[in-house]
Formats: sequence, structure tokens, C-alpha cells
Amino acid sequence: MIFEYIRSSINDICADRYMISDDFGFGKELMGLADDIIHKWIYRIKRAGAETSGWKTLVFVEIVENEQGNIKLELKKTINWVALIKETLSGEENTDLYLFLAFNDAIDEEECYRIESTEQICRKYVFRPSEDISGFLTRTFLQKLTESAGSIEADDPVESAFSKTVYKYKWLTPEIQKVWKRAFSDLSGSDLADVILREGNPL
Repeated sequence: MIFEYIRSSINDICADRYMISDDFGFGKELMGLADDIIHKWIYRIKRAGAETSGWKTLVFVEIVENEQGNIKLELKKTINWVALIKETLSGEENTDLYLFLAFNDAIDEEECYRIESTEQICRKYVFRPSEDISGFLTRTFLQKLTESAGSIEADDPVESAFSKTVYKYKWLTPEIQKVWKRAFSDLSGSDLADVILREGNPL
């Protein structure tokens, strides 16, 4: 199973920024909504040290079917289950829902891109044939943006966006940029919006 030990992999990549919930009852309740999906895992993470920010719900599903018709059926079941989870989550937490998918059979990378591009219900990440777990997780929001010699690497999209925007909007001072860069690096969903609006609002 690709995701069998995913909890330890999550810890390895973001233990300095997120804590994983030990409330196994909540995950068990959500998994009970899909008894017909066999290989599934749910983890909830919360920004370390944050008292008020909500939980992010990470849903991992491994589809082990090999026949195309069955694969599509299992994928449909998975999406329907995630929709039920979204309805169950309260308040802002239903916007911080993520689906991580893996397939037993080799899947075309183009199909991986297609699934990931459909952001209905939640953000999706698909394990690709050429990846290992570490490489897979570094493509997700769990990976912190790397820094080199005190600055974010030149090909970072956030840095690129700032360099193009600062000339047009003078209020985007170095101080505000610092707040936003830290937020884009460490946060997502409602946490990201809260920091930008609270700490990085020039008005």
C-alpha cells in the first residue's frame, strides 16, 4: 500500500509547522461514511502553536482496481465520499479539505493532471507512476518553500509574482512582502486569508 505509512511521512515533512490530531474517533466517524471504500486514511492537521485556526482534513485513498471501468467506479465513489465529508465539516474547515489519490495500476500522467485540475469539492493530488512518497508530498501544500542564501529560490512563483507586482502597487512594501511570503510558504485556505487580511493589509 502506497499510503499505508503516510502519517510518518507527513510528520517528516511538516512536523515543525503542523501537528496531527490524535482524535482517531473523528476520522473513524468520517471513514464510516464509506464502508465500500477499502483503502482509505484520514488525518487532520493544525498549524503548530495556533489556538484559533481550524483543522485541515487530509483524505488519502488508494484505488487498487486494474480494470478501467472499475477504476472509474471507485473514483466516483471516492469523490462522492469526499463530498459527504465536506458537508460534515463545519464552518471554515470544509474549505480546508484535501484529497490525495493513488492508483494500483499505472495511470497516465495526463490523467493525473486532469484529476488534479478539477478542484470541485476540494483540492486534489494524484500520486504519479514516476514518484515516491517523498517526491509526491513535496508537490503539495505540506512542503515548505525552500530558501537559499537567505532568499527564496528564483523560480519560486510567489517570488516571481512579487517582483512583477511591486512596481504597480507601491503599498506592497518589503514589510508586507515579508508577511505575505511567510504566509504563502506556511499556510493555505482560511489560515492564509486570515494572515494576509490581518497582518498584511496595508489599509
